[in-house]
Amino acid sequence: MFSVVAPVIADENAAPLPSATETTTVTSEATATPTPSPELSEVLIPVDPAMATPSPSPSHSATMGNSSPESITASSSPSPTATPAAALKNQTMRVEIPSILPVDPRASSRNFPAILVSGPRYLLACVTGSNLTFDVYAKNAVQSTFNNEELVNGDGSSQLMITGTVDQVLAIFNSYGGLRASSTRNAIGGLYANVSLVAMNQPSLDPIFCGQRLPANFRFIQFRPLALGMNLIKNDVNLKK
Repeated sequence: MFSVVAPVIADENAAPLPSATETTTVTSEATATPTPSPELSEVLIPVDPAMATPSPSPSHSATMGNSSPESITASSSPSPTATPAAALKNQTMRVEIPSILPVDPRASSRNFPAILVSGPRYLLACVTGSNLTFDVYAKNAVQSTFNNEELVNGDGSSQLMITGTVDQVLAIFNSYGGLRASSTRNAIGGLYANVSLVAMNQPSLDPIFCGQRLPANFRFIQFRPLALGMNLIKNDVNLKK
């Protein structure tokens, strides 16, 4: 009788084993890792230093923690009003953009060579063209946001705007082989593109500023077809023994 009761008491005092369902749930939660979404990381766009978020000061946090609600309310001040975007009065800048781009008479697209702009801190580049579309950064894809900033508008259209710091604008414009202009008809030869550059007090994609550039910061670019002949020329060839 003692031999029968002892195993029963031992089984009742033993801890219950986790079920198969619970074991599977815990294992899957511990081993599951989020899958990162694919991003275009081949060409990195510089970050505007003014957009960096400052870390809170430890001394400021300690002071706020020890202060009473009355002192916090009295010392707090309203946030300053945001400055509206505007074109600078001083539009002096150095611009290096070719005025003629030679193209194959049969070509329907042409990439811009690398451009150079220096002078202002913030820039707005407006590119337009009749019977043309413009593809910036990674080709055959529409991009507008870089580093959580909206810096491009009109990618893949006939009216393209790029804004940001000068380094950001140039990096976007010159990346992946340069800005690509494509004809909406047969060939790109004989078409024209307009590039307007405006010095800004901050990034802006408002098209109203495109017309506030100086004549010196405007470029009229011609896609000139090369004089490539397809004529068959016959001539004698002298063979030596």
